[in-house]
Amino acid sequence: MKNFETDVNMNMSSLQGKIKTTYDKLVEIFGEPTYTDADPYEKVNCEWTVMVPQEDSSPVKFSIYNWKDGRIPTEEYEWHIGGYGFDAVSEAYEIING
Repeated sequence: MKNFETDVNMNMSSLQGKIKTTYDKLVEIFGEPTYTDADPYEKVNCEWTVMVPQEDSSPVKFSIYNWKDGRIPTEEYEWHIGGYGFDAVSEAYEIING
């Protein structure tokens, strides 16, 4: 399993891709979400922020979040992957799908 840190600053990141999984699987892998807000009018109700160290380059940061659902999805859901490049998607897929 890859080493990673959670609760990192993802300021100015943007949507890079999506991944279908469940809330429970994300909690099993990353722990409790970095951010939650039950307000149905918020754009994001649940988010994990993750940083994966790299041997020969800068760490890869990504976030996994819901978008404009008005709730925290608990069933299988197509979660958004945010980051600063497509490497965010590949790191998220590798960690989540093992």
